[in-house]
Amino acid sequence: MTIAIYGRAFTADCSAQVRALLALLEERRIDFSIYAPFYAFLQQSYAITIPRVTLFHALPPVATDCLVSIGGDGTFLGSLQHVRNSGIPVAGINCGRLGFLSSASFDDLPEALDALGQKQYTIEERTLLEVCCDGLPDTIYPYALNEIGVQRHTPAMISIHVRINDDPLPAYWADGLLVATPTGSTAYSMSVGGPILVPEAKNFVLSPISPHNLHIRSLVVTDDTVLTLTVETRHTTAFLTVDNQLVEIPSGAQFVIRKAAFTVRIVRLHGAKFFDTIREKLSWGKDYRNPY
Repeated sequence: MTIAIYGRAFTADCSAQVRALLALLEERRIDFSIYAPFYAFLQQSYAITIPRVTLFHALPPVATDCLVSIGGDGTFLGSLQHVRNSGIPVAGINCGRLGFLSSASFDDLPEALDALGQKQYTIEERTLLEVCCDGLPDTIYPYALNEIGVQRHTPAMISIHVRINDDPLPAYWADGLLVATPTGSTAYSMSVGGPILVPEAKNFVLSPISPHNLHIRSLVVTDDTVLTLTVETRHTTAFLTVDNQLVEIPSGAQFVIRKAAFTVRIVRLHGAKFFDTIREKLSWGKDYRNPY
């Protein structure tokens, strides 16, 4: 088995966990490559050096069986830019706060590596969103696993005009608007009052951020819908967010959001279930009257 390791800068309390991972890889004689900027961080910050290390910059080596993301959900989302449409599955090892997208925690690391090596896992195909916008910088990866959104840049609210295919919706007067996948329905969209969708749902969710209308609610649409958004603001710019990426857009900017032509393949170790995850990570059903 050959894996690729992706990570970003982390705090000192995670260094022992990363050292433990690298030691286990050596002990189990697992071939691996490391994201070059992450390896540079390990060397400079913690003097971690790996003999005969193989580095990758954009995409992992062709023979890679799995990419392992070390960190929290933000790191996991960042790793997708290095998998793209290659079909390489992604497994998250959580050393962040929540780790909702992760396959395992560092406490389960030996068992998780054994499961990966023996292919004792399932693959979940997760839908991505794609955004098309004139002038979008090349540095922005135009695909999102969680959500694509538009948000105000100043204290003044903005107006978002939405067309669903060719049908216009009433304008959203709000701090912003999110378009979320089923995966992203448990992220920012949920925080602003949107519904939770099961991962296999064939839908997207439109969730306004602090709407200035009493009658505005989240809207669920089918995932073959093409959404056209036009943003108007009293000031010069607003923000377009693509997962954890952010770029300024001018007032009057128009962009199109649709389902991407490819999916992300997420590793799920046997025994991990969606409802168990939201119960554990999001404290769903935490009530002294419930038996679990």
